Amino acid sequence: MSAVSLLAPPVRRLKPFLPVISNCLLLHRSSSSRKKLRVGDELPNVNLYEGSPENAIPASQLYKGKRGVLFAVVGAFTPGCTQTHIPDYLSLHEKFKEEGYVISCVSVNDPFVMKAWAQSTEADGKIRMLADPRGEFTKALGMELDCKQLLGGIRSHKYSLVVEDGKIQSINVDPEHTGLACLLCIKNMKAIDSSTG
Repeated sequence: MSAVSLLAPPVRRLKPFLPVISNCLLLHRSSSSRKKLRVGDELPNVNLYEGSPENAIPASQLYKGKRGVLFAVVGAFTPGCTQTHIPDYLSLHEKFKEEGYVISCVSVNDPFVMKAWAQSTEADGKIRMLADPRGEFTKALGMELDCKQLLGGIRSHKYSLVVEDGKIQSINVDPEHTGLACLLCIKNMKAIDSSTG
């Protein structure tokens, strides 16, 4: 079974952190201008940043001529993302790599924070940690989350995209009522590999 075939949004509740995200979601529901992201859309032509503000990467070029999984989190160093999402992706980095997928993580943070987060989670060289400091990429996808009262500004919904040659092949968005859900159902990959190997 391929890594991408396991893309699904099952719920993994992390109860201590639900109030913050739930309140952000309640605030977000007041906005009705959200863009509808569709399969076949191209990634927007806005910059993401890797490592420093000088290293701008046009999102539209991120997966040109290649394929990958791009996932977004509410924020770097947030407990759920640090303890759940990043370790799940890291545990199957080699599986995705074998199948030709480049993994990228996007968050509405500055590039220095994303670099530090990559180092602290040992994601360097395995997951591209991309900063969306002004939320331009997030807004272009219609994935912004209003967390001004709790986290100081606009953040991102949790979602994952399978992208090939710059075009979106599949979309998984964390349902609003589930709180901190794991975006990729990859935690059973080792068991599946064992049973099929």
